[in-house]
Amino acid sequence: MNLQISITEPTYQLNAASVPPHQPVDIIVCVHNALADVQRCLNSIIQYSTPPYTLIIIDDGSQTETRDYLRDYACIHSTVLLRNEKARGYTCAANQGLRAAKSASVILLNSDTIVTPYWLDRMVACAESDPKIGLVGPLSNTASWQSIPEFESQGDWATNPLPTDLSVTEMAARIAAHSARLYPRLPFLNGFCLFIKRQLIENIGIFDEAAFPQGYGEENDYCIRARQAGWELAVADNVYIYHAQSKSYSHKRRKQLADHAFNVLVDKYGQTTLEAGIDFCKNSRVLQGIRIRAKLIIERWNFITQAQYYWRGKRVVFVLPVMEIGGGANVVIDEARAMLRMGIDVHILNFLHHKTGFEQCYPQLDVPVIYAEADFDIPNLCRDFDAVIATAYHSVEWIAPLAEQENSPIIAYYIQDFEPYFYVNQPAHYRLFWESAWLRRRFASYYFRTVPEFRNAWISYLRIPNIVCFTKTRWNKREVEKQIKLPCTVIGASCRLDLFQPRLERTGQDKVRISAMIRPSSTRRGARRTMQVLREIQQKFEDKVEIILFGVADDDPEFLALPRDFKYRNLEICLPKEIAILFNQIDIFVDFSNFQAMGLTAMEAMACGVAVIVPNIGGTDSFAIHQRNALVIDTISYQTCYTALTTLVDDDKLRMSLMKQAIKDIAHFYPEKSAYRILDLLFGH
Repeated sequence: MNLQISITEPTYQLNAASVPPHQPVDIIVCVHNALADVQRCLNSIIQYSTPPYTLIIIDDGSQTETRDYLRDYACIHSTVLLRNEKARGYTCAANQGLRAAKSASVILLNSDTIVTPYWLDRMVACAESDPKIGLVGPLSNTASWQSIPEFESQGDWATNPLPTDLSVTEMAARIAAHSARLYPRLPFLNGFCLFIKRQLIENIGIFDEAAFPQGYGEENDYCIRARQAGWELAVADNVYIYHAQSKSYSHKRRKQLADHAFNVLVDKYGQTTLEAGIDFCKNSRVLQGIRIRAKLIIERWNFITQAQYYWRGKRVVFVLPVMEIGGGANVVIDEARAMLRMGIDVHILNFLHHKTGFEQCYPQLDVPVIYAEADFDIPNLCRDFDAVIATAYHSVEWIAPLAEQENSPIIAYYIQDFEPYFYVNQPAHYRLFWESAWLRRRFASYYFRTVPEFRNAWISYLRIPNIVCFTKTRWNKREVEKQIKLPCTVIGASCRLDLFQPRLERTGQDKVRISAMIRPSSTRRGARRTMQVLREIQQKFEDKVEIILFGVADDDPEFLALPRDFKYRNLEICLPKEIAILFNQIDIFVDFSNFQAMGLTAMEAMACGVAVIVPNIGGTDSFAIHQRNALVIDTISYQTCYTALTTLVDDDKLRMSLMKQAIKDIAHFYPEKSAYRILDLLFGH
């Protein structure tokens, strides 16, 4: 397992290249009629290609109108124009261009494409990110496996038409802004836009025009030859190029050519080679994650633009008194980031004595932080904000004086858990709280009298009259309204989808990797039960499983008191990026907590394509559906935990099904939606 893998996060900047200047590139465009497409293609190249580049046009027997247009275009734009009076076919024309090209890199570009801002810079950056990469292709609306958001439709390749109110350049900007620049490797790339390194051409030559004279199949043949020579093929997942689907051939003629090409490739390389490559492209978990997120990009940006329209310039501060990394802080920071993209002047307020630890946990944080020396400074520091939001029960008391001031800001409470339950120290008592109203009153009264922290957390909900309360899940809303009789709004579960996403292909693993977060300091997290179950699983399956823990230091006295007499590896305290890499290398994540108000870590694991087990008590039902995308169980029962984990280790089909569905389902829980709902609740329209 490698936790040293580099992670690049999205820029969220719609109009930024984020790449250095590139070396000269030759752009080869082969043309055979279809003048309207050709005009759009060439105009986009001139408009959106960053020098230095040379444009080489191969006019492969076009008729008079297209021929004359290209001749005039070449004179105006200093283009290399080569013409065949009689059409020779795409592959021969492409080879003409490759022979004429002189630069260290070449791009073959179909004449029915529309390129977009910074496309050239980003294609080159992808190619130069790894010396083993020889071929690069972009994302597109219709480019077989590189198509987004769908690659197939009704048994054919998908065309993915854009919404009428979204331009090609706008779509490309959104794709680039959310791209993690994963540069996924594939066995095949579509030839509609193909970047080729000069070293690769010198290594394997040019296209096989004898076997594929009319095109269709020549790029697959070239991809196989490149891979056989040791080169890698990458997708520049921050580049989107529109493909109109060539009108040089009819649909019937394209299908004939494609069928012929497939048969030639089978004869040349064998059906097993082709089917293995096709299966990889079809089931790539990294591409699946990219496609699913692409499907939601328009929706996410609709939330951003609407929020900008309604609330741009509003000032919001989250009172977040934390020193260490934690799920609650992660959620607040993610949604604050989303608000920044919405034009909100958002800040986090923390204590000065937390600064060192906080900044170690959240290095280079892009959300502004205000540090208070003491809690009595907080009202004055928050006075000029439009909304002040408490995030834990003790922070409600600190902002309470603001509510008494004239023209006070909106006071809100982000209820991420029902915190009185933190101080219930017996797992069995949780059930008693939920079984009947009479038992709830009895146990609440007992804890209210005997546990000061329980009492303080309970009272916090009533401390400020008319406080605006919101929470992540329906379960949390029910607990607040049931126990406290305080109205509460659900803003929805969310997680940091642009960090937690499939980043690696998992192939050829000989072990099932199981991970768990161990938090012995919180009794509700079920640390002892988790370690006992993992010990029994390791003893049962021995070398078939590998167990990886995180969340606690090796020398933590409470961890040392837990059962540890089995084979495991402890990664100790991990930053979010380290957890994202871990979740890309494991198969199963278990959360055997007594309950979960939401279950952020399980959501993050699911977003990376991990099969998870979560508690059936709490708010996990907002995202987890039993035996669809997760196992949702009675975690207080040791035997149930053990049985569920045994099932996932044993049943490869179930595990793989949960993993695949989890990627699809969790992608809908993006932070912009929750951030928008918070702003709407605070300020309305």
